[in-house]
Amino acid sequence: MPLITTIQPSQAEGKVAEIYNEIENAFGFVPNAIQLDSINPDHMARHWESIQESMNHDTLSTKLFALIRLLVSEAHQCKYCIGLNSGILMQTHNMSLEDIARVKQTPETAPLDEKEKALLLFVIKAIDDSNSTTTEDVETLKQLGCSEREIFDALAQGARQVAGDIMLNAFKVEDDIH
Repeated sequence: MPLITTIQPSQAEGKVAEIYNEIENAFGFVPNAIQLDSINPDHMARHWESIQESMNHDTLSTKLFALIRLLVSEAHQCKYCIGLNSGILMQTHNMSLEDIARVKQTPETAPLDEKEKALLLFVIKAIDDSNSTTTEDVETLKQLGCSEREIFDALAQGARQVAGDIMLNAFKVEDDIH
């Protein structure tokens, strides 16, 4: 039970009910992480929009985004997001628990193409120390075929994840399976 009151899907009205309906149609349920957002419907709408953006990105894979979220959450000890993104990787991308453990230990082993693996490693580096990134890092990504938009979108996913991890940890949001 989170430390603040959230609106359950069966009790939602207005904008919250509309967003819950969209999420339930997409996932079959409304994750507790989204229910936390019910305290601020405008924030919820922005969060849902960012989720849809990562699910429907023109050029970057949902696997990359799930791995970014997983590794950022691992670094910030957000058990909720570690579990959720591990589940996504297992169900949607056929990764085993062993594969996930290996990537958490050694991100360079992530089952991604060279371009997306480089993006993943760049995001991890930037999240770990945002002052550590260099012109050479960005040039290397460009040489691998990354557009500046892709570099931006990948890092934005990681940065949003840091914020989400903080919110979920601070408000003690638990997993969706009880």
